[in-house]
Amino acid sequence: MPSILFVCTANQFRSPIAAAYFMHKLSEEGIPGTWLVESAGTWTSPGLKAHTKAVASAAKLGLDLKLFRTREVDAALLSAADLIVVMELGHKEALEAEFPAVRGRVVLLGRLANVPGDEIPDLARDNFNQPDVTARMVCASIDKGFAELVNLSERRSKNQRALRP
Repeated sequence: MPSILFVCTANQFRSPIAAAYFMHKLSEEGIPGTWLVESAGTWTSPGLKAHTKAVASAAKLGLDLKLFRTREVDAALLSAADLIVVMELGHKEALEAEFPAVRGRVVLLGRLANVPGDEIPDLARDNFNQPDVTARMVCASIDKGFAELVNLSERRSKNQRALRP
């Protein structure tokens, strides 16, 4: 089963929208098989709700985050993921420094989608101004990088199954 983990800072806006939209795309594209799609934050407390602006922006895109609860990134989540998709270079650097085993499995969503600067900025730095713009940027980035995300996840999942006894 391919698995993908979307990571942002607080796990209250970008990564939950990314995970929900990626699941939507898998269904929309008729991708076969069972997928594990999760999200987590590098700097969060577990069990918090998605930001109210994330819930509203997601709803405009047909996604439901009302029951979503935050998770802090940890070794177990990272080791279970075939592919780890981050929003900022700082996320990639921090994860690879703290969890060296993830090297080679962490990708920047913005880089896959050719977003200028390679990053999808944190709205908290701008007092959550223009949340719909960021939500659409996350979804557009998944649209642009979807085939590569699926390919990387499936290939790594297949390789992991081959390594298991």
